[in-house]
This record gives sequence, structure tokens and C-alpha cells, in this order.
Amino acid sequence: MKKPWRTAIVGNLQALNVLLPAFQAVPGFEVTALCGRNEEAVRGAAANAGVRKVHQAWEPLAEDPDIEVVALALPPLLQSQAAVKLAAAGKHLFCEKPLAADLTGAQAIAEAVTGHQRVAAVNFGFRMIEAFRDFQAIGQSGILGAPQFGVVEWLLATRRNPALTWNWKSDARLGGGALNMMTSHVLDYLGWIFGEMLAVRLQTAALVPARPETGSGRLKPVQADDSNSLLLTLSPHLPVNVIVSTALSVARGHRLRVWFENGLLELANSPDDDFHDGFKLTFYPAKNTGASLDQEVRRRAAFSHMEACFPGRIAASRRVVEEFALALAGAASRMPTLAEALRVQKWMERARLSQA
Repeated sequence: MKKPWRTAIVGNLQALNVLLPAFQAVPGFEVTALCGRNEEAVRGAAANAGVRKVHQAWEPLAEDPDIEVVALALPPLLQSQAAVKLAAAGKHLFCEKPLAADLTGAQAIAEAVTGHQRVAAVNFGFRMIEAFRDFQAIGQSGILGAPQFGVVEWLLATRRNPALTWNWKSDARLGGGALNMMTSHVLDYLGWIFGEMLAVRLQTAALVPARPETGSGRLKPVQADDSNSLLLTLSPHLPVNVIVSTALSVARGHRLRVWFENGLLELANSPDDDFHDGFKLTFYPAKNTGASLDQEVRRRAAFSHMEACFPGRIAASRRVVEEFALALAGAASRMPTLAEALRVQKWMERARLSQA
């Protein structure tokens, strides 16, 4: 068997808090380097995890023959720049979502990975949750009949505080905003469950229009949405309303509801749950469908949390990392692919153009 893939992880919060424990939990990888601008945090994490190498920038990784895999948790604009050069240097890539700040950057990553015959995964973790897999399996089985109408609500208060300082999350050009950071997840799992998008209409808002700059405290205009609403038509002619916000006064969690000919299938968690945890799948049968249908749907649905030993976000990422290991070994994998990540990027581009 091949020795574990020697891996570097690039970034600060997401990299150290989620990707580092996720990769360390998978036997196929050995984390040998950490990179991040917050030198104190990165060195502390490296010491605690027994990681030998520490860098403040990703560029040295391209020239390091000891590194075979690079996991990136950078702002989307920077991720696209780094991924292209790292793939050209022969590194396999684990990327955060979305791939890039725009379609051009995402296509550049795909071309680099394909051209240099590398393997790349994208961390769309919701499809790794049992309840979402059950939803997909039930919806695609035909047992509920044809889908008729869908509603997605992901309503948070994480960025409601106007005292949060201005950073890349406030700038859509860098890849910030709810559309890039949150709605990209929704578009990924909707495409995974139902297929292609036929039409889209987007509306956005910035409920917190300005944030203080770090150091000076001067207010700087927010140049990215913290709330958005999409009207989608998915194949074959399924209307879906998507509402996402990170800056509401009252959070309500994440809920996906789809009405089928034979009833309503609902997947929901609470605002107190981790983003990837606490989901419960519930079926509401239509009148006169019979108890047998209700029992069959419930038999197929496993109402379970992610692993107790990991918070949901880490557990979901770990499962993507496991699928990444299979792909690197040339085995069949269910990981989110570059083609699927490009589809999400194309859908977001179409959504933005629909608003113009």
C-alpha cells in the first residue's frame, strides 16, 4: 500500500479548526505542513498536532517535493490563484467552496488540474450527511411521485453584528457574500438531488451596509450581499424558492422542503445546531396515499446526527476527505467533483447576470 499522502493545509480559521482535524482523522493522509498569515495561531496548531513545517505563505509549497497534496481554505479569489500554480507544480488539491470568486477563476482551476492530470476535490459537505443522502435516495426513487415545488430557507444571524470588522467576506470581488459562501452549498445539493437548472432570478441585499476597518475603526461600505433570494427552475420544470441570509435578527436554521405528488418531504435543523448537524428528515403524506407509503419512506430514512466524536462541520469535511483518498487511489468515489463545482459556479454567474 502507498504511504499516506504528505499534505499541507493552507489558511487560518477553517483550515486549522476544520480541515486539520478532518485530514488527521483519515489514515490516507499525513499532515506535514501548515500555512497561514496568523503566525501565532498556525505555529500553535502545528505544535499541538505534531506538524513539522510552518509557512506564512503557500508559495513555498509549490517547490517542496515533500508535499503531494495541498488543502486550501483561502478566500475564493486567492484560492483560484494558488490552485492554478499548485496544480501546475504537480500537487493534488482539496479546495473549499466555491472554487473561485468568478467563473473565469473556476475554469482556470479546472484547466490546470485536468491539464496536469491531478486529482481535485471540492468541500461541498452537505451531500455527506446521512439525512441529505436519504432525501436524495427517496426523492429519486420515484416512491413519492414527481416533485411539484421546493423551498429552501437558510436563515442565520452570524453576521448581524455591525461591529464585525470589514474583511474579505464583505467584498464580492474577493469571493465574499452569502451567495458565494452559503448559497453555493444550496445550489450544489439541489443540483445533486434534482439535476440541471433551467432558469434563475436573483435578488440580493446587504442588511449591514457598512463595517469598521480593523485598526482605524472607520466605516467601510460592504460590497457583498449578506442576504439573497433566488427563484429557480430545475429540470424537469421544478420551481424552487431559495432564501439565504446571515444577518437576520432571529435565526431559524436550515430547512429544505419539497412537495411531491404523494406528500411533503422536509429536512431541517435548528439555529442551535452546527451547520452540518442536527438535521431531521420528516415525511408528511398526502391524503389517501395510505399508511404503507408512509412506512416505506420512514424505513428508508435514517434520522441521525453526524459522529458524536466530531462536530458536524468537521465530520462532513472528513467524509469528503475520505472520498478524496479513494479518488487519489483510483477507486470509485462519491466526492464532489470539479465538474459539479463548475456547475455551481456557472449557476451563480447566471444568477448574477439575472439581477443586472
